[in-house]
Amino acid sequence: MSELKTEEEQIEAFKSWWKKNGIILVVAVALAVGGYFGWQAWKTSQANYTSEASALYQNLVQASADLSDEENQKTVTFIAKQLVDDYGDTGYAMFGQLFLARVDAENGQYDDAISALDTAIAKTKDVSFIAIANLRVARLLLQKEDYAGAMARAEQVTAEEFEAQQQELIGDILISQGKRDDARVAYTKANEALGVGVNHPLLDIKLKDLVKG
Repeated sequence: MSELKTEEEQIEAFKSWWKKNGIILVVAVALAVGGYFGWQAWKTSQANYTSEASALYQNLVQASADLSDEENQKTVTFIAKQLVDDYGDTGYAMFGQLFLARVDAENGQYDDAISALDTAIAKTKDVSFIAIANLRVARLLLQKEDYAGAMARAEQVTAEEFEAQQQELIGDILISQGKRDDARVAYTKANEALGVGVNHPLLDIKLKDLVKG
């Protein structure tokens, strides 16, 4: 009898607890379940978002294979701007600016190309990307015969893995100014930075021409 009473007391105690805490428990469980599925939905959404940006970028790369074609130029410009407008927080938008700059450069619009590259630089802290963009800006400034500006941009590249490209570009800037001895030094540094066993035929030609001169 005492056992039965104990069970009844336990049941009553549970009923009493449920009245006080049942609703809170149900809400907590619902929130937990809702949060889980919400998290899963968010992850799926992000994956789709990135996949869409990737697909656009692949189309951009394909169109950029021949920028002498006016239609390809239009396609690259359109996609690059779409990446910036709709997927601006992805790396694809950032690299899209490199292709946009190529289109501008192809048409001799060097200032527009430089502006596109500077816009991309301002939006990232990626050291490698900044180095690539600065090298391209320097080459565009060289095309404009702005030798001081080109040299200043080239000297901003501090990433060690880009030393060969940097020194070769510095050599190009110097040779354009008729500074052959300084250019030879820069080309030699570029060649050394390439490392043993790495061939760069164009750089070899530049060095040999200076030796002949």
